[in-house]
Amino acid sequence: MKCLVTAIGSMSAEVVIRAIKYQSGAEVIGCDMHPREWIAASRLVTRFYRVPPSVSETVYISRVLEICQLEDIDFLIPLTDPEVDVLSLNRQVFNDAGVTICISAQAAICAARDKLAVYQSFYNHPRIRVIPTADLQERGSLDFSFPMLAKPRCGRSSEGHVIIPDAASLQFWRERFSLQDYIIQPRYSGDVFVVDIVRSLDGSRVATMTRQELVRTANGAGITVRMWPKHVCDALAMEVADILGLSGCANVEFLVVDGLPLLMDVNPRFSAGVVFSIISGYNMAANHIRCFNGGFVELCPPPPEKVYTRGFVEYSLKD
Repeated sequence: MKCLVTAIGSMSAEVVIRAIKYQSGAEVIGCDMHPREWIAASRLVTRFYRVPPSVSETVYISRVLEICQLEDIDFLIPLTDPEVDVLSLNRQVFNDAGVTICISAQAAICAARDKLAVYQSFYNHPRIRVIPTADLQERGSLDFSFPMLAKPRCGRSSEGHVIIPDAASLQFWRERFSLQDYIIQPRYSGDVFVVDIVRSLDGSRVATMTRQELVRTANGAGITVRMWPKHVCDALAMEVADILGLSGCANVEFLVVDGLPLLMDVNPRFSAGVVFSIISGYNMAANHIRCFNGGFVELCPPPPEKVYTRGFVEYSLKD
């Protein structure tokens, strides 16, 4: 089994590569938009390739396809939202080359990445509560009060978020973002719970691991977390994945406000903190691939009720 993992400079890369390599006969090739010596995870792959950024769609797809053909790749595993988006639109090109892209169906990705669509999918759901969401340019009365939070409708990693404290600020940002797709939500305070989930293509096998993110970076990556066995968010995330039709590994984020979990975000990719689920006893990466190669998704044991934290290690990869 030969896998190409993209964006290996991202936070999930090292643990995903290690988890794949743990499987007998697995080989991992890596690529990223930055040079090899800038990427710590490049030391873990058999070979490394530099690729253009995925925003340059045509040249990016051409280069990744070239690598797949050169290396005789079986499975392509993107780690970031922009690459998931672009590869989803070009899936057939890779299918024709005999390469399986390990991501959800395009309709599921579009639904998960669109924050307004997520709200519209669940606002009347009897069990899943969702953070109220509206188009920023909506001129009617909103059902929530200040402060508010404006964010890109299909954004990622908290990029472009703006706090709106009052009506004057709301008007200013409406004008500023008039040519961009922005949504607006109430700015709640609460505890962030993230569920890593692996769901088979037919939905018959599902595994979940829930953690509370105690310390989080500004772009939404958990640094210190508490694992929660058999948490209420496990079942909620399973239902979200079923309704949206997600496949493989994804993550569902909830904001728990006064004890009530509110659906916040759905990401159809590995979470930045998937390492915590893997060290808690479940190989998310290996089971992710099993979803796409006809394998059997393993059952997931409850995680130990532990607190984990992460740090950083420095390398020189020049030589």
